[in-house]
Amino acid sequence: MARLFLELSQLIVFTFNLLTCSFIATGLASAETLPANSKLVASVFNEVYQIKIATDSTAPKAAYGSCFVIATAGLLATNFHVVAFALHDPEKYHLFLLDGDHIIPAEVVAFDAVNDIAIVRVDKIFSKAVRLASGLPDAGDKIYSIGWPEDLNKAVSEGNFNGLMTAGPYRKIQMSIPLNPGMSGGPTINELGEVIGVNVSLRTDSQSLAFAVPQDLLRSLMKKKPVIFSRPEDHATFDEEMRGQIEQVQEQLTATFLKGGSSNINIGGWQVLKPNQMVKCWHSQESGPRDETLIISEQCYLSGATSIRRYLDTGTFRLKYQAVENRLLNKLQFVHYINESLDDFAFNLTESVDKFTTKIKCHQLDLLNTYKVPMRVHYCVNSYIPYAESYNLEFELATINEGQKAFMLAGSFLGFSSHNVLAILRTLINSIRPESR
Repeated sequence: MARLFLELSQLIVFTFNLLTCSFIATGLASAETLPANSKLVASVFNEVYQIKIATDSTAPKAAYGSCFVIATAGLLATNFHVVAFALHDPEKYHLFLLDGDHIIPAEVVAFDAVNDIAIVRVDKIFSKAVRLASGLPDAGDKIYSIGWPEDLNKAVSEGNFNGLMTAGPYRKIQMSIPLNPGMSGGPTINELGEVIGVNVSLRTDSQSLAFAVPQDLLRSLMKKKPVIFSRPEDHATFDEEMRGQIEQVQEQLTATFLKGGSSNINIGGWQVLKPNQMVKCWHSQESGPRDETLIISEQCYLSGATSIRRYLDTGTFRLKYQAVENRLLNKLQFVHYINESLDDFAFNLTESVDKFTTKIKCHQLDLLNTYKVPMRVHYCVNSYIPYAESYNLEFELATINEGQKAFMLAGSFLGFSSHNVLAILRTLINSIRPESR
């Protein structure tokens, strides 16, 4: 952490001149009430199991999800987030497959945290495995998701395929289907009974908007040599693999951000860099208190992230661009208004999630960028304890042009190396200028 702050200070010194100043029932079916044209769906139904994470085989669940047989020799697919407890804390939590009245110990032998999939192995020979589809359905085609909703009976949800959603390195199947908690890790299948993806999530603020991991990513994971990650003696191996996956995704994001996924935009008379190809943005325009100011905002976010564990994501970022036009305030009042806005900015970095992240450290800098634009920067940093080179950075900056127009930029970058997050921050800061320059 100290080294990151030293690098930040050194980088800014050399680069800038410092200034002296609930359960959804619709669409669910049991095995007995499957759609009439879905006999092949029924055959997949029997290859779907429930998986639980607990302190021992008889203990209540700490987490649970669904899984399905991908090889008769005891291999099943599920989500990474379903088994994450057992991977991060193998001394305390263990993984079990629930097969009727039988509780079978399981091991994680491959995982892809970026795409939220994992493969588990059990000491059992299955009579049948699912078939993976060779491609994806057409938009609007019927699809079915199978799993254990809300820890109740195994069930099938019927819906429609709506294509692929891509955001930077993240790819997900978008589908209209009632996917409920507990169905994560189960299969999504086409009308031929072939697996097109792995259930992963439902947007809780939507009506049946759900996502699945495409089957080609599962195929790729199945080609990896099995390595046991979930025993206590394997924890160092898991941390090393996790570190590599975090590093790879943030390298991809940084390269796209800096080398071709961004362009200068104009907002309220200010030019600034925006990562157009990766993010989704929302625009708003509103008056400040008593119509003293006009505020033009664009909030942009990457609609994908790598989930390390519950409530802790990495490999993602957000940016908020805000141009503020002075309408009624004198110059001193306007400067005070902008400074108050900067000081009131609420930093949202998650500190010490289960003692997984370090304490947050914050700093303030006054500087000039390469366009000689003066600005004040507030930033906070923390890091992931097991992955020392992965940092979270949250910042806000402000600048005022001749007392009439101000520009503010806020953002957060989660799980980036110090080198990459500094390169992105430097590039953003150096891109800011009034439109006339």
